[in-house]
Amino acid sequence: MLILCSILFWRESPVGVVSLSMMCGGDGIADIMGRRFGIHKIPYNKHKSWVGSISMFIVGFLISIGMLYYFSKFGYFELDEAWTIERVALVAMMATVVESLPTKGSLDDNVSVPLVSMVTAYLSFGFQP
Repeated sequence: MLILCSILFWRESPVGVVSLSMMCGGDGIADIMGRRFGIHKIPYNKHKSWVGSISMFIVGFLISIGMLYYFSKFGYFELDEAWTIERVALVAMMATVVESLPTKGSLDDNVSVPLVSMVTAYLSFGFQP
């Protein structure tokens, strides 16, 4: 999924930047924080914790905003700050919800999180080749 995201959206599109940030930063920290501090489990998925999900949303959001700022400062694309924050929050929320779903025997979150991130970001930002 990460290779597909890189091929389709690389750095010229906020879609790729946000999707990669959510998967690498958000999902990565969710696992670490959830395993370390995840005492309180999500009611519909006893394998995921509130701490992990909240960490995913916050860190994924912050890394996405930071990376978008970085790439926009170097001229890869131009974004309106308020508009961008709203859309990144939506992508982070969708990715967090999908990551928290039970996936026993079905689609792994290493596929579903970047896929949902790409689709949500694409619908929010539009395709900018």
